Amino acid sequence: METPVIVISSSVKGTGKTTLALNLAAALWSDSYRVKLLAPHNPQVAQFMEQRQILREQSGIDLPMPELIADLNNITESAEKSVIIADIPTENAADYASVFAKAHTLITVGKAVKDFDWPLSHPYINLIWEAKKNIAARGIKYLNWIVVLNQAEDGVDIKQNLAVATKRFGFRVAEPLHDREAFRYIDNGYCAADMANFRKLFKMSMSDVYARREILTLTDFLWQK
Repeated sequence: METPVIVISSSVKGTGKTTLALNLAAALWSDSYRVKLLAPHNPQVAQFMEQRQILREQSGIDLPMPELIADLNNITESAEKSVIIADIPTENAADYASVFAKAHTLITVGKAVKDFDWPLSHPYINLIWEAKKNIAARGIKYLNWIVVLNQAEDGVDIKQNLAVATKRFGFRVAEPLHDREAFRYIDNGYCAADMANFRKLFKMSMSDVYARREILTLTDFLWQK
């Protein structure tokens, strides 16, 4: 059995992919998953790992750490409750076509509905079509493609606004993520999901509670068919 691969990507820069990837990792390991992370040349991930190690040493608490990996070539057999998260750079996503081809779940992140308004000839769509062909060749029936609107404004009806694109491209729309400070705790080496599991180390505000709820809702949505 293959280790599930969750690819997080975007067709435009600055959508919060890495913030989502790390918060998703924390939500998964809080549910006892072993998380491997592919994040090529990502200084934000490097900062997170450095700050998290400092936090572990200062607190004496064994905060879980994602295992950083350089590629997917040697990842074949799945350990129990393990998952790979791949945070793909937007500017050269085409260079990671082989990673897209190994995805079980693809999360596309955007900040506005227009970020998902692709013509059929868009390079990002071509990348996904090729990935779908490769996935089908491996015997996987379909790509679990999910769109997430990040830092969504209250009152925006995402499902209604994305209805046309959903029918056109065949993705599912997750509940939006709001602009919450807790999602940016990654700069200090921790995430909203950590705060609930290590209450001796962190104090949660109501905003932190809502952030954790949003990321856990997304995590549940990933496994739904």
